[in-house]
Amino acid sequence: MTSRRILYAVLVAAAVLFQILFRFYLSTFILVFILVLPVLSLLLALPGLAGNRLEIRPDSPSVVRGEQAQFRICLHTPSPFPLIRPRVRLRWTNQLTGEEGQALLAASPTKEVPLTIPADHCGRLVCRAERAWSCDLLGLFPLPVGRGEEGAVLVLPPALELDDAQELTGGQNDGVVLRPRPGGGPGEDYDLREYRAGDPLRSVHWKLSSKLDELVVRETLEPQQAAIVVTYDHFGSPEVLDRTFAQLCALSRWLLDRDRPHHIQWAAPLTGVIEDRPVDGERALLACLELSFSTPAPQEGRSILDGALLLPAGSGKVRHLHVTPEGVEGGGR
Repeated sequence: MTSRRILYAVLVAAAVLFQILFRFYLSTFILVFILVLPVLSLLLALPGLAGNRLEIRPDSPSVVRGEQAQFRICLHTPSPFPLIRPRVRLRWTNQLTGEEGQALLAASPTKEVPLTIPADHCGRLVCRAERAWSCDLLGLFPLPVGRGEEGAVLVLPPALELDDAQELTGGQNDGVVLRPRPGGGPGEDYDLREYRAGDPLRSVHWKLSSKLDELVVRETLEPQQAAIVVTYDHFGSPEVLDRTFAQLCALSRWLLDRDRPHHIQWAAPLTGVIEDRPVDGERALLACLELSFSTPAPQEGRSILDGALLLPAGSGKVRHLHVTPEGVEGGGR
């Protein structure tokens, strides 16, 4: 565009010089035509801008770390008038690690333009149009093009096998505990306690009550698996975060394969506010990762181990598993 403006300035200077040296109607006509030409060029280009919109679409919502994230740049132009030399300046950012880059591409209303971004680290890779424009017929004026919405891809860690994972949910019956059954009822397991107002008479242990000279009731117990809380620290270098999330995903999927829903928690590295997300399936895990990957992780921050956990509602016994880059720690509380 700069070269075209210089060329047009030279053309205007030549027309002015021609008008000075040759004072005829032809020289005047040429000068006026050259001066009016940019306005005509701009007016002819304006109809092509009506309703145009840029779209950034990822080929896949997620990729595995080490692969390539593919985006498609589409230019939608409902107007029958063509856009002149459309361009777009793209910027992409890994919201987790802060890594970023940019590219300048020539957009096209007739075909999709591919953009390949290396997915070197885990995170949420967001690609957006920083600026999009076309030109008038002479290429002298930039004309704005609708930038549309950003596109995003989750960069997930590769599959990882856990070592000695069975011990993580150890304890009696693989983390099963006995808790009072609401409403009572028949059952093989029960506990003895003092009578409380409202207890049904059928639950009274009459024989033992006569011996102790006070009412004792049988409280029916039922098995209930201990709630599992998985935590990690949301700070560190990109390499450390890669290893941490690999361990986290491996542990979460291992628990889901054994029908063990759980909670994933981490502390905001600057404020220490705890984020808690229940995970009961693959979709919930991806939603949790999307939230985590959208939060910037500094090199240093507050550890979730520095404060108290958010205990799941209605939970009794809780097993706390803390994920580190080297593996999983804990298994009890």
